[in-house]
Amino acid sequence: MKPAKKATLAKFALASSIGIASLSAYAASYPVPAYNIEAGKAIVENNCAACHGANGVSVAPLQPNLGGQNIKYLYKQLVDFKTKARRNGVMEAQLVGLTQQDLADVAGYYASQAPWTPGYGNKATAAEATKLYLGGDKTRGVIPCAGCHDPKGSGNAFAAFPRLGGQHASYLALQLKLFRAAGREDEVATDMEVRTNDAAKKGEKGMMQMVAARLSDRDIKILSEYLSAVH
Repeated sequence: MKPAKKATLAKFALASSIGIASLSAYAASYPVPAYNIEAGKAIVENNCAACHGANGVSVAPLQPNLGGQNIKYLYKQLVDFKTKARRNGVMEAQLVGLTQQDLADVAGYYASQAPWTPGYGNKATAAEATKLYLGGDKTRGVIPCAGCHDPKGSGNAFAAFPRLGGQHASYLALQLKLFRAAGREDEVATDMEVRTNDAAKKGEKGMMQMVAARLSDRDIKILSEYLSAVH
């Protein structure tokens, strides 16, 4: 490998590690209030179960499973939807009238549920996807997904990195495309067509935006299908 290329990859690796550390520090400083699981259950039954299931198992492929997801991630996403840092019209409507405490209760309830079970991946592309997920692609500056989300897709509860293993492939693909649009600064009709809420500081691109910007449509498809079966 040429010295210049080695230096470029080394700089990218260093930037990646700094980004991960920054996001971890941010998540660690984003405490979840004391929560009441029973109160959360009541809210879920009225506001959330139709899309995400009463026990956090969604029957709609574009709606994520939430049961057993780590609580820091759940709480942060709910707060971001509430404050419109992460945009989604349906979620914003469902959270109208809910307090910060309500959000903590909902997050606590779903986090307390049994983890969802994995689905079925695509055997034809499993080897290719495994290589990309576990090892990345240095030639394109794609870092391994497993570094943040765990080799088995379990996530990182301390850093608030979500569990991805067994999640709906359609939902994962959509989120990767939203991150990619933000990372590439695509022209979009509304800010609901991008996802930027994981940036460590306002105005910066977060790790997911930077990584997803380097993914092709095929990358996103095979990774999403692979993750739907990981456990």
